[in-house]
Amino acid sequence: MIQNERQYKVTQTKLRELEQAAVNINPPDPNLHPRQVLSQKNSYNKLIDRLKQEIAEYEELKSGRIETLQIDDINDLPIALIKARIALGMTQKELAEKIGTQEQQIQRYEADRYGAISFDRLMKVAVALGMSLQGSMEIAIANHKLD
Repeated sequence: MIQNERQYKVTQTKLRELEQAAVNINPPDPNLHPRQVLSQKNSYNKLIDRLKQEIAEYEELKSGRIETLQIDDINDLPIALIKARIALGMTQKELAEKIGTQEQQIQRYEADRYGAISFDRLMKVAVALGMSLQGSMEIAIANHKLD
């Protein structure tokens, strides 16, 4: 997932490089078996498609048209925080200033998908992003024995 403008630009450059490399496969190396050439093309195309999807997602978030993020599982929350920041047009530096920390700390949080953050700090991030959360929580009663 692209998280900032620097990554966006790097991804765009990488996409152009991969597209050029895919074009350069033709004509194929005469020393390669046709299956190897096909496999190479498929690999390039998969990478190209993935980068295009990441770029499109980032551009959609940056457009400001997204108002709601779907969270189907508690594990979706970290990505939703990152997406919310991007959708608000807020930089990592601006978020850091809002919660009283350094930009590098936000970069670390996001790189780690908020895995090493305290609940209190996570709540500060959510409040700074103006997020509200609605939903329900299922209790796995089948796994809980009653005595």
